[in-house]
Amino acid sequence: MKTKKYLSLLLVLLFFLSGCSDDDKFTDVDGLPPTIVLGSSNIKTEPGRKFIVKATIEDKDGLQSINLKNAAFQLDKTIDFTLADTVTYLFSLNYEFQAPGDLVDDRYDLDITVTDLGGRSVKETVLVTMDGDFTNPIFTVAPDEAVTVLLKAETRLNVKFTVEDDKALNLVTIKIPELNYTKEITSFSNSGKTLEFNDPIALPSAVATYNLTILAQDKSGLTAEKNSVITVSEMPDFSKMYLIDVTNASQLNSDIFGIPMLIEHTGAYTYKARYYSEVAGTEIRFAPQKTDFSPICFGKDPVNNNVLTDDPDVSLPIVLPAKGYYEIVFNVKSGEYSVESYVPTDTPVAIGSPMYLNASDLAAGTIPLQIGLVGSGVPDSGNWNPAEPLILKQNSENKFLFSVEMTLEAGKDIEFIIQTQHSWGWWPEPFWRWERGEDPEMNIANGGENPAKWKVKTSGKYIFKFDSHLKRSKFYPIN
Repeated sequence: MKTKKYLSLLLVLLFFLSGCSDDDKFTDVDGLPPTIVLGSSNIKTEPGRKFIVKATIEDKDGLQSINLKNAAFQLDKTIDFTLADTVTYLFSLNYEFQAPGDLVDDRYDLDITVTDLGGRSVKETVLVTMDGDFTNPIFTVAPDEAVTVLLKAETRLNVKFTVEDDKALNLVTIKIPELNYTKEITSFSNSGKTLEFNDPIALPSAVATYNLTILAQDKSGLTAEKNSVITVSEMPDFSKMYLIDVTNASQLNSDIFGIPMLIEHTGAYTYKARYYSEVAGTEIRFAPQKTDFSPICFGKDPVNNNVLTDDPDVSLPIVLPAKGYYEIVFNVKSGEYSVESYVPTDTPVAIGSPMYLNASDLAAGTIPLQIGLVGSGVPDSGNWNPAEPLILKQNSENKFLFSVEMTLEAGKDIEFIIQTQHSWGWWPEPFWRWERGEDPEMNIANGGENPAKWKVKTSGKYIFKFDSHLKRSKFYPIN
């Protein structure tokens, strides 16, 4: 009996010893270190931007771990395959990481170290450089989609634009197929980042239509394109006319909206502008296109100040002598114009006066009447929440005028209406929306449409101004 017990105990011990030996033993398949095939040996990015490290990693003995390391990135990431129930022989690395925003150097080595189950390691280094280009060129000044050139004894089109790239431009091409006009530009200013183009082109003195295409390409192959239909004709009865109160074309293009300001088309060739001059001596002109003073800009004729001329090269601004509201009426065919000051007869918004939260339940109380911007992407406000608008400040001298400043980031979207604040999130009057959703140009009191999203072009400080009498607003940078 004792012998049987002894043999049984011996068999059990042998079993456990055998089991432990099998668990600890590793048998090489090929005894070679792992292989790393990088997706790219040079990743181009920029501070604050995410990038992806890609690699195909293989080992016939099985993978133990992958480590990614860079001190400047504060990156020390280990992928441990021994935690899995099965052995991994092939792995596709696809690791996303955001570069710190405060990097100062141009290049960094990111080490990838792979160890297999046999303890053998191999290292590959990915060069991460801060010269990535992710932004298309931008036209800061460009012709409108539709441009009218007036038929004259010497008809001329000024092709005028400015294009910029945050890294470097490579090629800008200008084409007018109907004229067999092609020009390629490869030399740029501002360390290769900017092209300011101004080329007067003689046109046949005949009614015609031409197609202008401007294509800009940067060093990374990213492109931006502008297309315009150029119509040569006698003085047309323009469907739209704009008031310009800025001095250079870049200001016509840097706004989010509202510059220049749409005015009324009151009759054949006749237009009426109502405008508030915030300071004495404000200079204004008028143009049928929104993005430039050329090819048509109405201003005082230097030879005869009693009429307007359409030539942007010689026209003089109309000077408004004092602060206040003005009405300007003019005819583009005869050149006749008049300028008169006036005082609005409508009532300003009674900012600060008590407003009932519920007109049907006066016991609910009141709040001071305030108006503000309600929408999305608006700093320091709720998301389409009338309880949390970005409050507009009423001008102390002109109670019709409101404004607010904010800081915006390039590439972000913003959309909003002007709405009375309400603590419960109700939508009381007064409010102002827009005459249309896409590219709106005027406000509608207690009606209209919500706008489409506006894209912020440049990071910085902006000001929004709204005139409740004129029902016009503008939104532009003040950096």
